[in-house]
Amino acid sequence: MKNLLTSKQQRVLNFMKDYERQFNEMPTYEQIAEGLGIKYFNSVRQYLLALKEKGYLEIEENKKRGVKLKTKDEETVNIPLIGSVSCGMPMFAEANIEGYIPVQKNFFKNQFKKYFFLKAQGDSMNEAGIDDGDLLLIESRSTANPGDKVLALIGDEATVKFYKLGNGYAVLLPKSTNPDHKPIIVKDNLAVQGIVVEIIKGSDLRI
Repeated sequence: MKNLLTSKQQRVLNFMKDYERQFNEMPTYEQIAEGLGIKYFNSVRQYLLALKEKGYLEIEENKKRGVKLKTKDEETVNIPLIGSVSCGMPMFAEANIEGYIPVQKNFFKNQFKKYFFLKAQGDSMNEAGIDDGDLLLIESRSTANPGDKVLALIGDEATVKFYKLGNGYAVLLPKSTNPDHKPIIVKDNLAVQGIVVEIIKGSDLRI
């Protein structure tokens, strides 16, 4: 997915959608700047050009209201990117929304509010197709099946690993070309936060 939105771009897009719903026309550059408290006219233009490049709108030059939305609300939902998760030993910051990624609604079998994106760091799962900088689409849930790629909390630290059950304990298994990464055996203080359902390669991203 190459159309990741920053939080500021999402804010501009939301304003334009809300304005169109309320007034049945698109806002001018001046109205966008005033409505969002953007000081410089050129900043508005840069946001709109970024949204155009990412496929959200069309711009007809030399027209006062020359902007037209392309993405329909009913076709996509915006899933938050909430910070980063390390495939080694990271900290998990759930409230840190860095941006939004539009995903087709028909992709989801369950309610879209149960999903979020996290950015992978490290190389402990590179043989499972998860490289540093990839985006992981996580289905938020507290249970997992053996063999799932899970986002798990161990105390205050989070990690992505393969999930395996033993007799009275769980094992978090790396799959890496780096021999420094070892299985993690957890008898308590393990909380499954979700399972990885999609991997978006970092090379495909354009923020």
